[in-house]
Amino acid sequence: MSKVIKLLIILCVFVVTLPIGAAKAQNYEALFRNFSTNGLTYTERRFLQAALAFEGHYVGLFDGDWGRMSREAMQRYTVNEFGSQPEEWHTAMLALSFFERYQRDGWDMRYFPVLKMSLMLPLKTLIVDAPTEHLLNYRHRNSTLAVSVGRHSVATASNLHRYTMNAHSTTETPYSVRKDNIAISTATTRDGTKLYTRSNYIDGGWSTIMVSAKSWDLNTLQAVSSSIAKGNSAPLDITKGGKLIEVVKKTVAFSTSADQTDIEPPRTSIKPDRKRGSGSGFVVSDRGHVLTNAHVVEGCSAILVDGISGTLVDTSSEFDLALLQAKLGDSKSVAVFSASPAMLNSDVTAVGFPYAGLLGGINVTRGSISSLKGLGGDSNTFQITAPVQSGNSGGPVLASDGEVVGVVVSKLDATLMAQKGGDVPQNVNFAIRGEIAKLFLAQNQVEAILSLDNVPLAPEQLAKSAANFTTFIECK
Repeated sequence: MSKVIKLLIILCVFVVTLPIGAAKAQNYEALFRNFSTNGLTYTERRFLQAALAFEGHYVGLFDGDWGRMSREAMQRYTVNEFGSQPEEWHTAMLALSFFERYQRDGWDMRYFPVLKMSLMLPLKTLIVDAPTEHLLNYRHRNSTLAVSVGRHSVATASNLHRYTMNAHSTTETPYSVRKDNIAISTATTRDGTKLYTRSNYIDGGWSTIMVSAKSWDLNTLQAVSSSIAKGNSAPLDITKGGKLIEVVKKTVAFSTSADQTDIEPPRTSIKPDRKRGSGSGFVVSDRGHVLTNAHVVEGCSAILVDGISGTLVDTSSEFDLALLQAKLGDSKSVAVFSASPAMLNSDVTAVGFPYAGLLGGINVTRGSISSLKGLGGDSNTFQITAPVQSGNSGGPVLASDGEVVGVVVSKLDATLMAQKGGDVPQNVNFAIRGEIAKLFLAQNQVEAILSLDNVPLAPEQLAKSAANFTTFIECK
């Protein structure tokens, strides 16, 4: 892992804190100019193509060129995420989304000398399965992605493509390419599994790569298939001191300085509201009750829940919880709490709205419960490794079945710890226990919905479910 990538991962996990004077001195106007590839190196453009592929907007080679497909993919991404045409700061958000994957799974290019081909794989979370007669087999621990590779005769390669085509079971026409030196076959099976098989004729033999995944991991499959290249492809990295890392650093710094100094960006189409603060919450009753942190709504003259005026029902300084109520109608569903306590090392997902007005949408991060007690042995909280940022406070912490097991409350101050302990803590964050949250709700005559189903959800299904009950809280 390069030093540049390590730095950007730290930026992704921890907010860059500037002295107020330095923040005011910064010139952020350039962040809100129309996006241009001028100044981006080949490596940086290639990195952004990979990020766009994971977001589901780019299906093309990671070639570093920025042609029509790349331009249209970037436009789809910014319109979908931010409701605007591409601007310079959008590249920082795009890059940060990929840094998180890079950190968690180790996505990077891998060269197979026997095949004389390269492709992108999750090197930190790649499981090696037993080989079959013609293929070496791998799968991704955190998704349904599976990859098989092999060097074959024309007869064996033909059989693999025939297998792929015969597996197709939908009415849509499968994509197929047949040329002298390349063959590509795609299929969708009856259960929705996507298949992609590619063979290249190289030095007298056929090098074959087969990729498959369930429908909810289609973006991952497309990203991997787009990465396939002949020869030893360069690692996914960005240029030290280049334009992209500078845009990321300035964007994260702007997020902090806008919080500290009430700076407004120059363009009204994307500027954050001039508010005292913001955070996250989630719906806990069909009467419009919303749970969040007390510190999120402390001192507010007005509170908005997803833009709708809300009222403060009660707060608890002891638990750092607040109960709101707003007329949300049918726009939101009600969160379901786990009937059992969270378990040590169990998988969790934190959901919320960090860097409000800059990230432009709901954010989902994954991790585990690393301690059943909080800072200093606090029994009201537990520790999680899921990354959280400014604005995540009050959002739900979900078990793998989508049930609430906690409420995000804080993160360890990385700068302070570095000063006092000489080390930067990695993903040390805290959540209020679900049992405490249920007690607070009961004290306010709100009965939490409980479940004992414990049926794991696919990550994409969990995120979709969470988006239906997680809310954006604004304090005016």
